[in-house]
Amino acid sequence: VVIVALKGDSILFVKQFRYPIKEVITELPAGKLEKGEDPDAACERELEEETGYRAKHWTSLGYIYTSIGFCDEKLYIYLAQELEFVGEHPDDGEILENYEYKIKDVEEMIQNGKINDAKTICAIHRALKEIKREK
Repeated sequence: VVIVALKGDSILFVKQFRYPIKEVITELPAGKLEKGEDPDAACERELEEETGYRAKHWTSLGYIYTSIGFCDEKLYIYLAQELEFVGEHPDDGEILENYEYKIKDVEEMIQNGKINDAKTICAIHRALKEIKREK
């Protein structure tokens, strides 16, 4: 699951070291489904674990396949709104830093290569379309 957590005119992000590329990456909160877990439950769990927030309103934004050339990984995308801070509790060994960026700055960060994570870019694109549709 991948979560676009909207807090006012900002989006919540995490930064974490990604071993395969040996870099700290700015990305959206995300995580794997536990065995038998429903994506709707997983998004709520992951948002709280990684950012310390719970959302009162959730919108499913569909799913994406990450790399159909060699795997069948499917990521479910959610928009989380009306956030309440309850305290984060990351998984063992998970070292995260939380950040908030204004929506206008996020779009620029994608354009100038400060955000390069594919799931984050796809999710932001879908979320911005949904946010504009809601207005």
